[in-house]
Amino acid sequence: MPLRVVVSGVGGRMGREIAAAAARDPSLRIVGGTVRPGSPALNSSWTSLTNVAIAAASLETDPRAFANRADVAIDFTAPAATLSNAEACAELGMPLVIGTTGLNPDQFELLEVSAKSIPIFYAPNMSTGIAALTHLLPMLARTLAGFEIEIVETHHRHKADAPSGTALLLADAIRTEMGSAQARHYTFGRHDNAPRRPGEIGIHAVRSGGNPGEHVVILADEGEEIRVAHRAFGRAAYVRGALAAAKFVAGRAPGMYRMRDLLDA
Repeated sequence: MPLRVVVSGVGGRMGREIAAAAARDPSLRIVGGTVRPGSPALNSSWTSLTNVAIAAASLETDPRAFANRADVAIDFTAPAATLSNAEACAELGMPLVIGTTGLNPDQFELLEVSAKSIPIFYAPNMSTGIAALTHLLPMLARTLAGFEIEIVETHHRHKADAPSGTALLLADAIRTEMGSAQARHYTFGRHDNAPRRPGEIGIHAVRSGGNPGEHVVILADEGEEIRVAHRAFGRAAYVRGALAAAKFVAGRAPGMYRMRDLLDA
């Protein structure tokens, strides 16, 4: 029996592509989607939203409308909407996949409260390539312990949060693995005349054009430099990851799951 999916934020770019891809996957069935109250998408057809005819699917403003109708929800919205959707899913006992970026620490703590009731799969970047980088970069940083580290990320002009959640994910992977003995701190952009401080990880954001996502990690000393880059050619990698996450998290025990859990399964 196909896994029944509801897509939160189906009026947005990622939501539309996820719904379209899920509709083409025989192991999944789209039962509906949510949009913000007052959204023009409420008056749209599924065909106009996704270019795919989806039968018997509805558009709602609250995930609670899908009680007993969906097996898993996928959320690519904004932090406030994500928290509201997580609370609703926790009430319904509905597993949730979250790809929303820009969550602050307090908001993430609220997500962890919901994860006590339901399984939540959270990844600011759903691509397997980025997941692999989170394994690779700590090893490089340990091997090249004296090297300075900078991260430069580039996205399209419409991306609201900066730096990207992926840039922070990569930086966190490096800092966590280095441990307290070599603790590093983040510098976001450079606005003064001071020299680079020891232990910094510089993080820089570029917003222009239609770039779907590029992250370059630079490790350098005075004599040489290594650059590790990941480039997305479109949203397809993120969509594939989100659907794989939905299949993975459905039926899991309550808790917070990451891309690492999916890759290790």
